[in-house]
Amino acid sequence: MLGAAGFIIPKAFNKFGANCGPEAVWFKTGALLLDGNTLNYFGKNIPINLVLAVVTEVVLLGGAEYYRITNGLGLEDKLHLGAPFNPLGLAKDPDQAALLKVKEIKNGRLAMFAMLGSFIQAYVTGEVPVENFSKHLSDSFGNNLLTVLARSAERATSL
Repeated sequence: MLGAAGFIIPKAFNKFGANCGPEAVWFKTGALLLDGNTLNYFGKNIPINLVLAVVTEVVLLGGAEYYRITNGLGLEDKLHLGAPFNPLGLAKDPDQAALLKVKEIKNGRLAMFAMLGSFIQAYVTGEVPVENFSKHLSDSFGNNLLTVLARSAERATSL
């Protein structure tokens, strides 16, 4: 869910005067952070071996998933809302906890659709959602879904 917000927030901040990097575009961030065999993070070069980083991530996440699977369903209740992880006390009532779990799943699915829409929008237009939205606000009839699809169809037929 934070990833969907991460598509929009850095570019919007740059648009209104904040500095979120040289080019705050989500589909170019990985290339900007990697500088040869180093990771340029907050202006500091951190040497990194990408193969070792991927292997470490697979081992750590695989270990966590293995632990979750082998300990059965009893552990699942301890990791979800209403057990030890309930810092705001939102799920003291079991009925309320069940409703909150469903709401969290629905919000996650909505965020996944938002990310899918952003992927498709960036592929079709070559721009981030903030740029497309600002163009739409400046000329609603000239920049909308139908005109973008028409331009894409014209480009495809001219190739």
